[in-house]
Amino acid sequence: MQRQGTGNEPHFDWHLDEGERGREVWYSLVTDTKNDVAFWYRYTLLSTDSGHQEARLWAGLTGGEGEDFFTTRRYPLEEAALKDPFALSFGDARLTNSSAEGSLDTPEGEASWELEYEPDDTIFTPLRSKKLTDFAEKFLGSGRHWSANQSVSMNGTLEVGGTTYEFDDAPGHQGHTVGETSPESWSWIHCNCFDEPDACIEVLNVEGKVSLCFRKGGETYMLNRLKDVMGPLATENVENEAGRWRLSAKGEGVKLDVRVEVEDDSKWRKAAYLTPDDSSRYVAHSSLTPIEVTYRVKDNGDWSERRTLESDVARTEWADTSPQVGDADDYAPAEFAER
Repeated sequence: MQRQGTGNEPHFDWHLDEGERGREVWYSLVTDTKNDVAFWYRYTLLSTDSGHQEARLWAGLTGGEGEDFFTTRRYPLEEAALKDPFALSFGDARLTNSSAEGSLDTPEGEASWELEYEPDDTIFTPLRSKKLTDFAEKFLGSGRHWSANQSVSMNGTLEVGGTTYEFDDAPGHQGHTVGETSPESWSWIHCNCFDEPDACIEVLNVEGKVSLCFRKGGETYMLNRLKDVMGPLATENVENEAGRWRLSAKGEGVKLDVRVEVEDDSKWRKAAYLTPDDSSRYVAHSSLTPIEVTYRVKDNGDWSERRTLESDVARTEWADTSPQVGDADDYAPAEFAER
């Protein structure tokens, strides 16, 4: 859908009483494709049944010069400030619709980042219909999701100890997820790091129901109607397990076959997320995943020949109520993994 607001506006007012449920997540990724370096960061607000409330900053680096890390820090929820136009800040972290900054301690020293980008003009949501989104949030516990800056070029730096990583028109992404509950499982693909710079694909699978957005040649194909996620015409998970996913989709003038596979176990970043009902989700994320997208598009009523896009730096993740990669003690923070 075309932008209405930024897609980042807060869903809750965050004057939540203890024991009142709410989770709000703003997450982002950027990749230096020349050096195969991927940086992942999140800003989260949380309030649970048991009265646990927090703001939290997360960051992970993959493919660095010996400084690969995954780290997180909790802040008091009352430190979080939200402003209009959208700006979230707590501690020394700040996120807007066009910039991000923050710092966290790592084993290699402090990691600090400053990034900026021109906002995307298109928002992708898992369900096109607002009524269906309202229903899914209320009765299915799926929450809401906006791929607010689905495909942007980021500029800035990440400093880790004595090493500086430069991002110059680097492919990036930024999304926003909210809810009073959390799905039990999901998987996700995102890539805007192909040789053809305008190409982008995003796939979200929530408990077997798949939504997809494909952008190419100035066209945007959103497979997020009810018929695309349920029923005989729905996007099909041919195979989907942690580290390997194949799917087939057709609709809106495009046919797609997508394949991803995490070939290197060292690429995993493993996070434990606490949900509003005080249960944990174990999330295995890889920002340097090989992807193959084979597609045909309809032009003047005829299907084009099959074409293939490839990249080695897709972003993928799998999440569930139990670890799908490794053991619970591999996931951070430990306080969430132990629940």
